[in-house]
Amino acid sequence: MKILFLCQYFPPEMGAPAARTHEHARYWAQQGHEVTVVCGLPNHPTGVIPEKYQGTLLYREVIDGINVLRCWLYATPNRGVIRRSICFATFMFSSVFFAIFFSGKCDVVVATSPQMLCALGGYIVARFKRRPFVLEVRDLWPKQIIDLGVVKNGLVIRLLTWLEMMLYRRSKGVVVVAPATRDEIVSRGIPAEKLHVITNGIDESFFKPFEGTAQLREIAGWHGQTVVMYIGTHGLSQGLVTILEAANLLRARPDIRFAFIGSGAEREALMQLARDMELENIDFLPMQPKEKMPDCYAAADICLVPLKKRDVFLYNIPSKMFEIMACARPILLGVEGQAKRLLEEAGAGVAVEPENAQAFADAIVALADDPAARRAYGERGRAHVIAHYSRSSKAQSYLDCLNEVLQRRTRSAR
Repeated sequence: MKILFLCQYFPPEMGAPAARTHEHARYWAQQGHEVTVVCGLPNHPTGVIPEKYQGTLLYREVIDGINVLRCWLYATPNRGVIRRSICFATFMFSSVFFAIFFSGKCDVVVATSPQMLCALGGYIVARFKRRPFVLEVRDLWPKQIIDLGVVKNGLVIRLLTWLEMMLYRRSKGVVVVAPATRDEIVSRGIPAEKLHVITNGIDESFFKPFEGTAQLREIAGWHGQTVVMYIGTHGLSQGLVTILEAANLLRARPDIRFAFIGSGAEREALMQLARDMELENIDFLPMQPKEKMPDCYAAADICLVPLKKRDVFLYNIPSKMFEIMACARPILLGVEGQAKRLLEEAGAGVAVEPENAQAFADAIVALADDPAARRAYGERGRAHVIAHYSRSSKAQSYLDCLNEVLQRRTRSAR
């Protein structure tokens, strides 16, 4: 099979979309398929393009057997609605051009959403190449950005909603990452047989329990303390102000230390708020490269997975949950819906009400005072992801989905 995949983000960029696309495409290439990924010049989340990729409209390279076409786009930090929108739009136009004229022949075109303009670009490329289009939906857009108040203009909302439904209808297959997302899309009139649930997964050979003392713990000087860690995007969705409020409630517990690792639109504001609150029990560390993630998780005694209390997040399963479980660390979850069900199925931690600082603080104290429970949560989480969420098995399921789409096309052509 010749697979053409459009995704704005790809390693060396960090984050769920880059990791998911890379690990799936790597497996497909290992199985003998010809995979081409069209992505942007790396710049997320800082907006700075590495020197290696500067000064070019198209940068070609081969990574793990994957043909990678990196397209020019308007690079900007991960904040500001207008600038981000320009970034999304320029990637769409650039990726459509280079995918059509420089990617070669393909059997199927896949594009991932969000952002939705990337998905639209994939649909345009598929129409031009006369190949079936498969839409991957990782988060429900525009529902998420509407619920978060990012988009309020009624005309824009109607336009984005029309675009979303058009893509669902015109695609030959829709891949979602959670059963709840599938149910939501089916409730809008999209045929259930078109939907395929392929959850996020984990490379268990990379994300695994760390032997010995974590280097980060030694460097940071967290000796004898219970480290409560958040790793990931510091953005609108995560509701990290609640974690600062929980830290404030626990300032009388010097044995409990909070650590924030990552970057994002809200990072500077969070750091300023911590200074204003005079919190001395928090460390802010920059985003670490992927190869250091197992060490970062090993430095944590409790791993936080928070989101704001919004209906749209009932459909989400944050990808960091799989990483944390694979590294055998306990999760303190502030998410309801699908993510909470996964946590309970795995027995991998404790769930509290989103945006409830007191609930977070109480749960942190209980976990800090019970090392045996933390260890048991971690062990159960590791066993669960290995049994059910291996990335290779998910990548194979994705291949089966693409094969099904192609077989339906062949039957309909007869």
